[in-house]
Amino acid sequence: MRKRWFAVAGIAAALGLVYMFTGTPQTTMKVSDGRAIPMGASGSMFMVTLNLQNDGEPRTLLTVTSPSGGQTSIMNPGRDGPLVVPGSDTAQLAMDGAHVMLQVPEGAFPEGTYHALALKFDDGTEVVARILHPEATGGARGMDHSMSNGIAVSPSPTIELAQDPDVSTDGFAVEISVENFEFVLIEDSAPHVDGQGHAHIYLNGFKLGRLYEERFEVGALAPGDYVLTVALNSNDHRPYVFEAAPVALTYRFDL
Repeated sequence: MRKRWFAVAGIAAALGLVYMFTGTPQTTMKVSDGRAIPMGASGSMFMVTLNLQNDGEPRTLLTVTSPSGGQTSIMNPGRDGPLVVPGSDTAQLAMDGAHVMLQVPEGAFPEGTYHALALKFDDGTEVVARILHPEATGGARGMDHSMSNGIAVSPSPTIELAQDPDVSTDGFAVEISVENFEFVLIEDSAPHVDGQGHAHIYLNGFKLGRLYEERFEVGALAPGDYVLTVALNSNDHRPYVFEAAPVALTYRFDL
């Protein structure tokens, strides 16, 4: 009888391993630094930001849900197209790009606690992320990247492509050219200096990160239509503007 029990247990364990590696897709996506920024005074609405590290093939973010029953929606104002995390690359749900809005009952998500969100991708994988509601430390709760907070200087910075990139599904390099602007890598708390700062890179509104030099690379992409945007920002993270429009370049391409 004992031998039979071990045999049955062994078969069950083997079936479990088969299911683990064939029935459940294994994700290559890592999620970190999830934050929830309160919107308004109600204590029920939050803007969610987080970082994504993709160690595999390009993946498209399809949905974000709340396992505990909160209401969620992916917001990407003024932009369209799939939210693709390039292969072997990073992306961010960010205040100044595509992000998630989370609504919970008032008082259900107090400061210093976590809320779970589930991110589902086009390969069938799902990643559960812990989102922190940080304790208030005084001052602003987040950076204000809005055009209403933009800064105009004279002479105005300019940005353009040095040349059209050789786009490819395997990934490609992008080289830009700037005038009246200096890339400076400093701490987030550094004060504004006219003509200094960094750039933000967006792909279909998905923020790929910050840029501190005139060249960067985009990871592997699936076939599709894309809009690449590179916008200049000041040391204190305000967008540079000229005639009420952001100082930015936009490059549309398809693969």
